[in-house]
Amino acid sequence: MRISSWKLISIFILTVLAGTVAYRIYRVYILSNAALADERSRSAERDRVPFERLRYAPHDKDIVKIIQSTNNVRDLSIFQDSYYAATDGGLIQMSPDGQIVRHFTVLDGLPESDLTALATLAGKLYIGTRTSGLVVFDGVLFEGYKFTDRKSDAVTAFEESDGGLVIGTFSGGLLQFDGSNFTEIKTGKERIVGVNCIRKIGRRLYVGIFANGLYVNEDSTWSHFTTSEGLPSDRVVGIEILDGQRYAATDLGLAVFDGGAFRTVAKIPTLAGSAVHEGRIFLVKEDGQIFTFDRTMKELQPPDGARNARLISRDGKLWLLSSAGISVYQDSRFRGFSRSEGPLTDNFISALAVGKDGDLWAGTFRRGIDILGPAGDSRHIETEGVREINYLTSIDNKISAATSAGLFNLTGDSPQQFLSIKDGLPSNSITHFSGEYFSTAKGLAIRSGGRLRILTTVQGLPNNSVYTGIKIGEKYYAGTLGGIAEIVDGRVMRTYTDSNSNLTTNWVTAFCLAGGRLFVGTYGGGVFELTPSGEIRSFASEAGKFTVNPNAMYSDGERLYAGTLTGVKTLDVRTQEWKTVKNILPSQTVMSITGDATAVYFGTMKGIARVERSFFAREVSK
Repeated sequence: MRISSWKLISIFILTVLAGTVAYRIYRVYILSNAALADERSRSAERDRVPFERLRYAPHDKDIVKIIQSTNNVRDLSIFQDSYYAATDGGLIQMSPDGQIVRHFTVLDGLPESDLTALATLAGKLYIGTRTSGLVVFDGVLFEGYKFTDRKSDAVTAFEESDGGLVIGTFSGGLLQFDGSNFTEIKTGKERIVGVNCIRKIGRRLYVGIFANGLYVNEDSTWSHFTTSEGLPSDRVVGIEILDGQRYAATDLGLAVFDGGAFRTVAKIPTLAGSAVHEGRIFLVKEDGQIFTFDRTMKELQPPDGARNARLISRDGKLWLLSSAGISVYQDSRFRGFSRSEGPLTDNFISALAVGKDGDLWAGTFRRGIDILGPAGDSRHIETEGVREINYLTSIDNKISAATSAGLFNLTGDSPQQFLSIKDGLPSNSITHFSGEYFSTAKGLAIRSGGRLRILTTVQGLPNNSVYTGIKIGEKYYAGTLGGIAEIVDGRVMRTYTDSNSNLTTNWVTAFCLAGGRLFVGTYGGGVFELTPSGEIRSFASEAGKFTVNPNAMYSDGERLYAGTLTGVKTLDVRTQEWKTVKNILPSQTVMSITGDATAVYFGTMKGIARVERSFFAREVSK
């Protein structure tokens, strides 16, 4: 059968046209992919997070000692055949049976003590901190990552994903780390902030937010769920999968994903976390109360003292982390796995005093008083009244405590309240006392002849909120929210404020005598001096403006120490040189200072630093 020349020509033309169309389609495909790849490259470059690596050097442990509690545990990870725990008092290394092997502190190179999260990647331990960003530990040394285009922020969560880490922060965004570089994960152009928890399950990435619900990413498409989509609350504390169903734990209860939205299955106020184990969802409240859910709710017996609790699944086991240490779920109950035997009950040290036998009395903001003996022994005092400690002092070999419930004598076998509102105080909350003068939020009480007389703004005080005081000769100086009052024989003779003196900040928090000179600490204005001639001198030009915390001014005779929100300012009263100390402190927020013949003690929000006085003769940062 012969094919005519016209048919051959037609076939040839159609073939050419088809090839041309195919080529054009192929070219469009190639160009589109190239454009898409180029856009992805530009997007990745835009979202890349610049950083610098920091090397943290250990400090001299011979002259500095850190005293901390490590019971408040935030996270647990396995690294180099050991368990590691992130606590608010540093990093703990434990043996497989829960014995504490080592306690890593700022003296070992940690930039701070308040640790939040842990993860392992490529033979290194990644550590989240409250204020210093991301820290990496190789088993010997600590390094840090400082993000140069944003504030170093609280790292709140880690999740392994595609051979790297997804890192949640509170305000610095959601970050992806591939082992070398960081990129920011966004929902379009929107930054994801307030991250509480992260889960990667299959192709889906779940991000629970502190106050904005749940974000879900699947194949680069984002979904957002809040109370409008059925969540019990917009604070998501856990994401779980059970029997193929998705559950979201919030601080008001548990919800299941059903028909495109969430439906509440259990109302549980103050819910703090969740985990799946043995075919059930385990739920824990902030106070340690534990429930299980597998279509019905059951309650379990929690360990004693398990506050600030959370649940995690590691090493095929279910762990309860809390202020009572670490417990593991075995034989249908949580059993103690590891707990610190340290001398402190709580790390927030609001007041310090040295007793007659060399004992260090450490008052805490919430948990009473710990007494640390010179031989390493310790004991604890905590009652309904002796709990929130505002001030401690040792007078005539007796320790007394000003608390939110009055004034207590602590010398005997049990605390004895000897001054309160029933005795005529204007308020039970005493912030400071000196001799017969008692500072309160409702005025200054003066005891004379067994009776109390109250000075307020009516009698000439600059403000009724009195924070501190000091007696020098016949004069008593009261530091208030509104300035200084000079009091003689129970009467206000003179005031110092920003309107009648060089005191540029009226909120006076502390007084201290150093080298025969009276120094004044303020909230935000730094340190001033009140001279014998009645003049106010500012040190802002030499030392800057800063906040001096109540109880955080002390002198050893050679130096003035002022505790601030960013370390300790020291003044050599002979050379008039100001310097700053911060890297050796468990926290840069210094709440109280005291000392003895050989050392100075700094009470911070994260424990105590005992520093030999010889340290301050060395060169420290200015």
